[in-house]
Amino acid sequence: MTRVDSQALVEPAPEPQRPVTLPSVKASPPSGAETRDARDAPAPVEPEPLASASERLVHGGEIARGGMASIGVAFDQGLLRRVAVKRLRGHTDSVGRQRFFDEARVTAQLDHPNVVPVHDLGLEPLTGEPFFTMKLVEGHTLGQVIDEAHRHELTPERLHPILQILVKVCDAVAFAHSRGLVHRDLKPENVMVGTHGQVYVMDWGVARVLHREPTLDRAPGWAEASLLSRDPDADAIIGTPDYMAPEQALGDARAIDERTDVFGIGGVLYYLLTGLGPYSRTSSRAGLSQRGEVLPPEDQGVWPRLPPGLCHIAMKALAPEKHLRFSSVEELRRSLEEFLSGGGWFATQRFRAGEVIVREGEVGDSAYIISEGQCEVYRVADGQKQPLRELGPGEVFGETAVLTRKPRTASVAALSDVTLKVVTSASLDNELSRNPWLEAFVRSLAERFREADAEVASHRRARSSSPQPE
Repeated sequence: MTRVDSQALVEPAPEPQRPVTLPSVKASPPSGAETRDARDAPAPVEPEPLASASERLVHGGEIARGGMASIGVAFDQGLLRRVAVKRLRGHTDSVGRQRFFDEARVTAQLDHPNVVPVHDLGLEPLTGEPFFTMKLVEGHTLGQVIDEAHRHELTPERLHPILQILVKVCDAVAFAHSRGLVHRDLKPENVMVGTHGQVYVMDWGVARVLHREPTLDRAPGWAEASLLSRDPDADAIIGTPDYMAPEQALGDARAIDERTDVFGIGGVLYYLLTGLGPYSRTSSRAGLSQRGEVLPPEDQGVWPRLPPGLCHIAMKALAPEKHLRFSSVEELRRSLEEFLSGGGWFATQRFRAGEVIVREGEVGDSAYIISEGQCEVYRVADGQKQPLRELGPGEVFGETAVLTRKPRTASVAALSDVTLKVVTSASLDNELSRNPWLEAFVRSLAERFREADAEVASHRRARSSSPQPE
């Protein structure tokens, strides 16, 4: 079966709640009183006996509905707080009920700051329908956060906070993997972002246990968890079609592992870059039976210019073959952090040994940083090549062109196969905008360079126009 279940905990305008009567407390005498009889002290407030989970809840309205369950808001009269209540809807068969119970127990035992906390699990007294309560997240789905970003120009200030959210998603999913669980339904709608920066990975209803003896919390001696001891839909196609990894779309349960979730996170990143799921342009029916290559983000980006480094991360995570993806969510997380640390706005180019990268006399607008390999700088005089120096990893050439847009003063060729970072004015602006102090420093240096270059050019013109001695 194909399951598409978007259950975002986005709270609507608050509805009137049933008043809760709290025990009264006798007022204390003024603090200035020097003596006080113990009999005059206020009586201790004794809590009323707590009712069952279902009886304590004062239900408000429904705030979300999916294919398998609905979510409402309620007030817990025992703990005096609002909660979200998830109910199974229309799935009374044993498989559906078991999956619902498993979701509550899996989520409850994933004790991580980026997994929404579960408070209680119970049955409705009249209908016997299961429900569980969890933290009510006030905020937006990650999909809504991204959609809002798409309405504006792409800048590092707008992009990087969303990537930091994705880093927290990686943290939660990596924790689940350490407990032997794969989420299987990662998408923008299943990540909640709170009003104060909280990030929660939601909807663990189709999580799959990879190990037959899960390492989830146990209480030795008197209680043992039997979490997901069976997989009732082992060969079913479960998840959201646009974000399914190929092995998941084929219903090959034995092929599902941590890299299936790597694909899912890559899909969320792809949505950030394009506004589409990886397979949104593919017919769902055809896509489920045969997965092709994902179109590069650059070909359909929401913004006219996308960060090359981020596009590379997305495409590696979305590789059709598992062994070509990141080997783990931790590795994907490290790549996102490297992008955030700088350099991800620079494109990467590769040249074979012997290829000329820049030519003397050409007007260029790019500089290059050598990542791998060796290059040779040379000039040509009277038809003869004159080597000037060799460059290796970490060295830069062509920076004059970025600052002055004047013709190249020398040629550079690859001595071996080389990998270069390409620095343009636009990409340099994006990198520098993340650090205003460094930006001010570099721009000051660039301005001094231009002034010095203009002064040298002026002296040359003066010499050429002055009369020469006979």
